[in-house]
Amino acid sequence: MKLLPAVRRLLAATAIGLFALPAHAADEAVDKAFITFQLENDMFAGFSNTDRHYTNGLQAAWLSRPRNDLPKWLDDFSSPPFYSLFFPTGNFDQKNHRVGIALGHAIFTPDNTAAAAYLPNERPYAAWLHMTFALQSVRSSTITGEAWQDNWKLDLGVVGPAAQGEWVQNEWHGVIGADKANGWHNQIRDEIGVNLSFERAWRSPTFATERLFSMETDFIPYTIVSLGTVQTYAGLGGTFRIGPALPDDFGPTRIYPGVGGSEWFRPAGPGCNCYLFAGLEGRGIARDIFLDGNTFRSSVSIDKEYFVYDAKLGAVAIIGPARVSITHVFRSKEYKGQPKPDQFGALTVTFAY
Repeated sequence: MKLLPAVRRLLAATAIGLFALPAHAADEAVDKAFITFQLENDMFAGFSNTDRHYTNGLQAAWLSRPRNDLPKWLDDFSSPPFYSLFFPTGNFDQKNHRVGIALGHAIFTPDNTAAAAYLPNERPYAAWLHMTFALQSVRSSTITGEAWQDNWKLDLGVVGPAAQGEWVQNEWHGVIGADKANGWHNQIRDEIGVNLSFERAWRSPTFATERLFSMETDFIPYTIVSLGTVQTYAGLGGTFRIGPALPDDFGPTRIYPGVGGSEWFRPAGPGCNCYLFAGLEGRGIARDIFLDGNTFRSSVSIDKEYFVYDAKLGAVAIIGPARVSITHVFRSKEYKGQPKPDQFGALTVTFAY
């Protein structure tokens, strides 16, 4: 499968950046690289459901120190000009770039995992194993306090039996003494997955919020556009944070679909670098391989909902070089005839070094 020239160049530049010596930022507080481990699972919402729909996600990610030595074409590419047609362009006097790489795995199942037969009215079994190559850019103004974070992500991987969803789920069930999922032979078939997404988040005085209960608050809106054989959609969302002193970042990250937040963080200062957050996100979906089935051949599938929203609640604490976040996600119905919305939890731990 051929990639567009710009995508090939982005992949090559990211791979080179992973092994090159990082440029040193002037501010030592942000001159760090980061390693992130994430787990999303519906067992965290066990009071409502277990092993149904998006049932498990795992990801390990690395994000480089700030780099200001990217080629000009990649610097220009990092902030697409067409976005200025829809959102105002800021005047920024500070800019840095980071490159990153991640390994992720996601599992999807129907409600009834005991049945071995194909269940035409339920979500198909599916698994997604992929590498993510990222280019992250932060532009900020010391005068206005405004900041943009732009994220390009290129996902390359495989959907289907080769992603080993059956092995991961049933081996884990064997460890914890849970029942096996018996219908994996009905899963979506093997297919190479390629997806490119662009995400922008803002911190701006335009969205300034008042102090509540003597604590700081802020609101961080974001947008995303995703195109590929795995997921094609456009989304809009926002995160509200409240705490004694809010860290200078864009909030915690998630895996699926991976919208909002930053893998880097910078403590606000001494004291409690902790906060609560709540958010809402809507997505208009043109394609979702986990519901629509294989792209180039017939396979199991189900009629999807074209609009899906997530509501999230959570807490974050920065402890020394680590940031820990816990998130509970409420997700609307994703396919026609789905009995009820979903819930799942996420645990994320990020280390700075």
